[in-house]
Amino acid sequence: MADPSRPGNQYQQIRIDQGGRAQLGNTYTYTNILPDPAPPLPPSYQLGLNLENAPQIDEQLFIGRKDELAHLHKWLYPSTERQSVVAISGLGGMGKTQLSLQFARQHHQRYSAVFWLNASSEVTLKAAYVSLAQRIRHHNKQSEIGQGEVIEQLNEEQAIQLVRQWLSQAENKTWLLMFDNYDDPRLPGICSSTAYDIRTFFPYSTQGSILITTRSPRITFVKLMSLNKFVDLNQSLAVLTRRSGRQAHEDVDAKKLAERFDGLPLALATAGDYISQTADTFGEYLHMYEKSWEELAENSDGLMEYDNRTLYSTWNLSLKQVAAQDPEAAELFRLMGYLGNADLWYELFQRGAGSAPEWFCDITKSKPRFNKAMATLHSYSLIEVMLGHYSLHACVHDWVLEYLIGKIDIALFGLALHCVAQNVARNTMPEYWLTNNRLNHHALRIEHFHQREVVDWNVVDMGDVYKMGYLNYNIGRLKEAEAMYMRALKGYQKVRGTEHISTLKTVNNLGNLYAAQGKVAEAEEMYMRALKGYEKVRETEYISTLYTVNNLGVLYKNQGKLAEAEEMSLRALKGKEKAWGVEHTSTLDTVNNLAVLYSDQGKMAEAEEMYMRALKGKEKARGAEHTSTLGTVNNLGILYKNQGKMDQAEEMYMRVLKGYENAWGTEHISTLDTIENLGFLYESQGKIAKAEEMYLRALKGYEKIDVDHPRALVIASNLEELMSKRN
Repeated sequence: MADPSRPGNQYQQIRIDQGGRAQLGNTYTYTNILPDPAPPLPPSYQLGLNLENAPQIDEQLFIGRKDELAHLHKWLYPSTERQSVVAISGLGGMGKTQLSLQFARQHHQRYSAVFWLNASSEVTLKAAYVSLAQRIRHHNKQSEIGQGEVIEQLNEEQAIQLVRQWLSQAENKTWLLMFDNYDDPRLPGICSSTAYDIRTFFPYSTQGSILITTRSPRITFVKLMSLNKFVDLNQSLAVLTRRSGRQAHEDVDAKKLAERFDGLPLALATAGDYISQTADTFGEYLHMYEKSWEELAENSDGLMEYDNRTLYSTWNLSLKQVAAQDPEAAELFRLMGYLGNADLWYELFQRGAGSAPEWFCDITKSKPRFNKAMATLHSYSLIEVMLGHYSLHACVHDWVLEYLIGKIDIALFGLALHCVAQNVARNTMPEYWLTNNRLNHHALRIEHFHQREVVDWNVVDMGDVYKMGYLNYNIGRLKEAEAMYMRALKGYQKVRGTEHISTLKTVNNLGNLYAAQGKVAEAEEMYMRALKGYEKVRETEYISTLYTVNNLGVLYKNQGKLAEAEEMSLRALKGKEKAWGVEHTSTLDTVNNLAVLYSDQGKMAEAEEMYMRALKGKEKARGAEHTSTLGTVNNLGILYKNQGKMDQAEEMYMRVLKGYENAWGTEHISTLDTIENLGFLYESQGKIAKAEEMYLRALKGYEKIDVDHPRALVIASNLEELMSKRN
């Protein structure tokens, strides 16, 4: 084989593909066959710790990562029998470089030599190999015409060959190479003009220890360590303390700041460094972060140990690489800024396709295409892959919204809103609460834009706004539901008129909302308006008419207008039995409401008969754990309590409480109603301590929904009475 380093010698480089075939090209082979030997080197390989060009990091600033350091020690322990290759992967700013350097400082004495190399690009790594070749030549003091001249004559390929051969010497097996920031690897399916295969820099012999840091989790020839955020809040507070020079552990605002940054080391370090140079408190920094993100980011200096990178520059570089490979994936990433960050899945996007832009229809046309786009984003650690869904780190999510999006893109906002709205499940669907609960944090993100008053709602689909009102109502966010319903009502009235079916449905649902808030007069006004409108445009047995009639019956019952309530309920029952049959779930809902009415009228036998009919039918049609079934179980509990059957009542309440907590969570209004009922029950039994516990829990929950919630006032009064009894 000719030596390509000799001046004037012509040669053709060879690449070996995955099938073992030789192909001509301008790259070079990285097989384990040794090239023509360089001049012999003295057998001296003790070069010690070489971190001259690495980021300068104060060891005192390093926090935690004990488990990760222990794993690196185990995986990279020097061996003369095998080669160890480990990669630390993770989101930019997670502290990969810091961890690798801390490991090198702690364990360098176990290695004959430790070298840090800048692998951010093939160009920087070749330059690092030239420097390393100089270091090796200098150490071995080998020169025929003067060391400086010899080093100058080595071109990049010669330097790489020298270093690879030196690392392959039979006596030289206990070194550690650290390739830092290998963020542009050559990967299947990834088209990048700057990507390269780092293995072309490995020694010819499979020996020694190699540690790589990378944002890509897709490198397959390594033992992979995924570096994640700090889980222990105390570690985040320790970063803030050491960086700021102020005590963070006892500072309430510091804890809020640490929680907000969700364990991301670069965000915490940047905040601490900024605070150390200003008079601002932790609370003031958090306020600026949430209200003036872009200005704060632009006026925050980069950190030396992060190579002077800012909070977002590393992610910006990653996204540019994504955009070069898959522009639609980059646009999908921007769309995620308008959604919640914790739970993203294919159907969430796919159901919103419809008349969406061409790029969105293409990326959601099939799950494999969607997964490919998400895999590209994951290749640069911009998203995290979980079982059944994807997510973004909270700080990355903030960056997408504040930096990438900046001024709101109404088209992307409308698309995000449409995706959420098209996934809303009606309460007639099996386990609808599971779907709607999953959409909760996406609804919160939509509400974030609503509160900022940056949306032109005139260009947003009112059907989507209506569904957001329905979603918020079902998950117990009543204020947000009212805002969305009112916005939908305004839009429908303007475009379709006051008597259109869509307008009347919105009016009816506003009645439901006001009834749930205890605003009885407003609820009756809405119901009567909807009923009058339905009867004018459709027949009296029209389905929507029957819903409103049923709702009026419930409202009249709650007002104590029992005769009017019975009239409405019987009318609704007759119409539903005719339209749908006696076992339809909507019919059974009205049967349940009649049972409530009979109970209030003192007709206990009729009430129990109706409850049992409704319960049997619902368990058959919807299942024992459906929230509608649980509603009837709750009403049976009330009936048993009123009959003095306390044990049976408690059994019913406990079944309902468990079911609602599983379905809705501990703070949903239905859960709170059941807790309040348990309070009544325990008070009736003379179990004052248990009653107080339930009342306080319910009171706290209602006040969280609305400090002036009518139920909160009633429970506060009950608590005062209970305390009087105790005293």
